[in-house]
Amino acid sequence: MSGPNQAIGLNGRLAARWARRAVDRLRKERVEIDELNVFPVPDGDTGTNMYHTLRSAYLAVEELTGPVTLPQVVAALAEGAGRGARGNSGLILAVALQGVADALDGVTVATPAAMASALEHASSRARQSVARPVDGTMLTVLDAMATEAREKAESGANLIELIAAVRLRSRSALRETTGQLPMLREAAVVDAGSTGIVELFDLLYATVTGRTPQDSMLVEVTRSPQVVHQASADELEIVAILATNPAPSVPGEGAAGNSASALAEALEGLGGTSIVINGTKVHVHVADEATAVTVLDHLAGYGIARLDMEDLRLHEEEGETHVVVIASGTGLLMHCALNGATALTPDTRDAIRLTTDIIAEEEREVLIVPSSTSVLKSLEQITGGRVVRSRNIATLLSALAVYDPFAPAGEIFADMTEAAAGTRVGTIVSAEQLALRPPTGALPIIDDSRSSHPSQFYRVFIDGKAKTQSTELTTLVEKLADRLLGAGGELLTVVHGPGCTPDVLSHLRDWIRKSHAQVRFQDIDSRDRTTLLIMGVE
Repeated sequence: MSGPNQAIGLNGRLAARWARRAVDRLRKERVEIDELNVFPVPDGDTGTNMYHTLRSAYLAVEELTGPVTLPQVVAALAEGAGRGARGNSGLILAVALQGVADALDGVTVATPAAMASALEHASSRARQSVARPVDGTMLTVLDAMATEAREKAESGANLIELIAAVRLRSRSALRETTGQLPMLREAAVVDAGSTGIVELFDLLYATVTGRTPQDSMLVEVTRSPQVVHQASADELEIVAILATNPAPSVPGEGAAGNSASALAEALEGLGGTSIVINGTKVHVHVADEATAVTVLDHLAGYGIARLDMEDLRLHEEEGETHVVVIASGTGLLMHCALNGATALTPDTRDAIRLTTDIIAEEEREVLIVPSSTSVLKSLEQITGGRVVRSRNIATLLSALAVYDPFAPAGEIFADMTEAAAGTRVGTIVSAEQLALRPPTGALPIIDDSRSSHPSQFYRVFIDGKAKTQSTELTTLVEKLADRLLGAGGELLTVVHGPGCTPDVLSHLRDWIRKSHAQVRFQDIDSRDRTTLLIMGVE
């Protein structure tokens, strides 16, 4: 066992050991940290989010082979955390780890100066990633730790002395959060995310010194009985991975940094709060679904590769299964995400990469539901997870409708497969869409271009086979629904894009009410210009 004043180096092996122990501690303490969570919203998931983020970080370390260096380990931690970051706290933790990785690039054994620089980078990057920094949070505690580290390094302290001093300062800074933030003061608790940071640094001290960790800070900051989790003004949490990076690897630097700031400002103007941007990952809270739509429409300008959403009013434990869906259009992505799925867009390369990452991150069974036969075929190369053979968006929605995350994976997979297979599907496409992507078996397009008043033509397909065409969309919609419901059905789901006008949907809704009163009607705005109208009957 090493003495407290002995100069011991922090190398790659010790960093990997710290990461493994940190994951284990957060796994055990995440529920207690969750119970401290009252800011930015009392949704009780801070500890869980930090645990999953750190677990994803350590999984990246496990992929390293041979002797590992300190830069390799911290770079892997940062990459893994960025890939699997969850929630506001997880994303800030990922940003902080990236700052540490950048500061320690090329440093094989950490010195006091290197450690001080690493904490300064972590603190600075974390603060820059938050649109509206607030005192009494992880940012405040990281600032205090970085300041203490720099003072000790400049006073000539060795690494152990520096880490010991920063550890004590982190604990005092954590206690101070209660008086710095009104929400914490009213609940008589410390900040939950900061508690996680303090716990992680406590383990770093124990790992580097070889000592047994002392009592957790949670012993001192047990949740006050007056803390009650309740809905706040922010009801929905959005976590999106963008296809285009609005920020450089160093947030806030250069033109791209200004782009990230502009994005944060735009999201705030649209009603977003708790905004954190780390590279391509964006975290934002919104008050309702209407605001979520406007925020997602704005993010669509960068391309949304992955979307996760959570209703902050409903705090539920994770189930036995997790669903990944692959669909187009911000409306469909939002619908699927709000129904418990991780939604991906169907760029084959990105969808496969992101699905593979999710399978590696999750500690439970992953079910994958594609929205086309082409995507279904591309998923054959994925290892792990079960793929539901849904052939289009209507069958995907039918499968998602029976998803029960708490059911055994085999049972829910069978239910989703049965629902997808039993869905009758009809599609209406325009002549322009047919010209761009003519399906197999399409009828020749009627050409009335010589007419003085050329009209739009629409084509009907049922289960992929061309049936009829007309210039009257309202008539086609009615006839298609009648045909699909001819064999019975309880639910008619209509997925539509911007080309399907409200009067067409209103007519169909009224017609269903009169002609098929026993049928429930559901319409979903895909917000996808490549979609005109798709019907599914189950």
